[in-house]
Amino acid sequence: MKITLTGKQVDIGDRLRKHVEEAIENSVNKYFNAPISCTVAFSKEGEDFNAEVTVHPAKNIVLKGSGVAGDPYSAFDNANTHIATRLRRNKNKLNDHKGKLGLAELANEAVFPLHETEDEMDIDVNAPLTIAETDANIPVCTVSEAVMYMDLANEAAIMFRNSANNHISMVYRRKDGNIGWVEPKADN
Repeated sequence: MKITLTGKQVDIGDRLRKHVEEAIENSVNKYFNAPISCTVAFSKEGEDFNAEVTVHPAKNIVLKGSGVAGDPYSAFDNANTHIATRLRRNKNKLNDHKGKLGLAELANEAVFPLHETEDEMDIDVNAPLTIAETDANIPVCTVSEAVMYMDLANEAAIMFRNSANNHISMVYRRKDGNIGWVEPKADN
């Protein structure tokens, strides 16, 4: 697995690098034979250190964890604990995912390209700012698997193609902590 470490106002020495590599490999290799990549970003805010860990253990699966502590080792350990907890909590579903070929494969690599240019769009200066425009890979999965992917990635929402009816759907975490599910009506 390729592990990338970055530091903003934090010196990443060999000892910290070795600690991160061993801990990530121990927590992820329990569930995945050949993880793809991991990125760890350290930063310092005041007296606290922040660690943001993003692990890509298999195609279409992304895990994110974050931690804050008084030193970079503890901050990373907190973030790694978040990832290990998510993996442990979802290990049966992940094992099913690995065994089913095509379960989370993309629907023919469904990507929604951005074709409009600024010349073709009407620009409203009072409209909210668009932070980023990216292509999106939409996984094919069940609703419960989409909820699992959302939890693993620590995201507020995820769009997916429902394997039961092939419709584009979305699950999201509601303000009350429950999960919401949006699926468009079928056209008649």
